[in-house]
Amino acid sequence: MKKMQLWLLAVSGSATILVSCQVRETSEDEKHFIEVIGEHEQVTPDAGYRLNLSYNGPMKQRAEFQSWADSVKKVFPEMMKVNDNIYMNYMPEQTGKPIKPEMYQVGITYMISVEDSAAYGQLTDDLLKHNIPFNLNMTGTFVNPQDRLKLQKQLLAKAVENAKAKLDFLKGSDDRTYEIISIEELDNMQPYGPEYYEYNRRMASRVRVKARLLD
Repeated sequence: MKKMQLWLLAVSGSATILVSCQVRETSEDEKHFIEVIGEHEQVTPDAGYRLNLSYNGPMKQRAEFQSWADSVKKVFPEMMKVNDNIYMNYMPEQTGKPIKPEMYQVGITYMISVEDSAAYGQLTDDLLKHNIPFNLNMTGTFVNPQDRLKLQKQLLAKAVENAKAKLDFLKGSDDRTYEIISIEELDNMQPYGPEYYEYNRRMASRVRVKARLLD
């Protein structure tokens, strides 16, 4: 029995030593790699605006607003309806009153992307002339797809440059070199939330760069 216990202790000790060696080897190997986050952000002064247009009013003006919105869509083809609902602010059966069409309210919302702030003023003036109840909010900036792709390429290149500057600093000796083995694009989430660049007229790019140190 004692021999069996001694044998189990010996096996257990050997396994512990083996695991310890493996951990040390992995740790030593990791010393030959550096991983950094490269980032860059820039202002987009030429960006347009993303508008949120909504109608909240009586059922009797729904057709009038819809007709007006259809005419605006011809000017802004990318205009998109994101909400359309009919509702009541209270339950008439609880008061004993019969349900009538004028009791219903309508909520319709569109998203519109425009090139500049002039369109914001034009939409406002037109709605006021038609005497339609509305809400018009500027929810952020807009960059057309062609310009966005160009900006994204520029941002990625500068983010990689930023990562290389960090690698040059962290590698230690000036005589030591490194080889980049992977570049991964990260999301654009910033400290102020996922829509950070939308509200601050900025776009951002972040990359994770891993490099192998060379002797």
